[in-house]
Amino acid sequence: MRVRFGVIYRETLTDTTMSLKEKLTSRLAIKFYIIISSLFIILFVLDSAVMPLIVHSRAEIKIPDVTGKKTMVAMEMLLNAGLEPQVHDTMPHPKIAPGNIVLQNPVAGSVVREGRNVYLTISGGEARIAMPNLRGRSLRDARITLEQMDLKLGMVTYEASELPAETIVSQNVAPGKKVRLNQMIEITVSGGSDIEITVPFVKAFLLDEAQNRILECGLRLGTVTYRVNSSYLPNSVISQDPEAGSPAAPNAPVNLVVSH
Repeated sequence: MRVRFGVIYRETLTDTTMSLKEKLTSRLAIKFYIIISSLFIILFVLDSAVMPLIVHSRAEIKIPDVTGKKTMVAMEMLLNAGLEPQVHDTMPHPKIAPGNIVLQNPVAGSVVREGRNVYLTISGGEARIAMPNLRGRSLRDARITLEQMDLKLGMVTYEASELPAETIVSQNVAPGKKVRLNQMIEITVSGGSDIEITVPFVKAFLLDEAQNRILECGLRLGTVTYRVNSSYLPNSVISQDPEAGSPAAPNAPVNLVVSH
């Protein structure tokens, strides 16, 4: 039985090998090999000879400068030059109007083949952020918040209020409204029941810095008189009226003498 089984196994293996060999050498298989080989040859010829001829047969074009132009005008210029404009992205820009081109890739002046894609980035206008709600915050907290959001504290006005002193009562820009970066934000601060403001010290400060300190205290800049004085840097405060530390009513003027 063992010998017989071995003979049968060998005969079966031989038959399978012969059958596979016949399939591999059949007419149909040979035709399949020929087709596959032909396809590889065609692809090789296309890649190495035909495609380079097609690419190099296109005319060379110098890309025009379309930055700053309206999108439709820019696309028409590129199409007329034999190029393919593609809108790629939108980005904020402080100087270029919304809808105008900010960037182009490849850049203007590049020499490319006819039909090349030119990717365009469009201006979304000046960047804007949502105004925070300052009501109920302290003046110091409001100043820090505005600075962190690239906004500036403008005129500070004091008024009688039931809110604790130095607490924000209102703001000139409503919370949530979109504002441009570095916009001046005016606020009204509670002075409590009795409002009395201490005049800040601004002597020797530059005029702009002095004015900011005066406004932040809820006062306003009064008369500015210029005088020649070699002891101070130009445009520096020589004297102030009222003097620093004096009590003053809200929005009272502070007059300055400035070096010239």
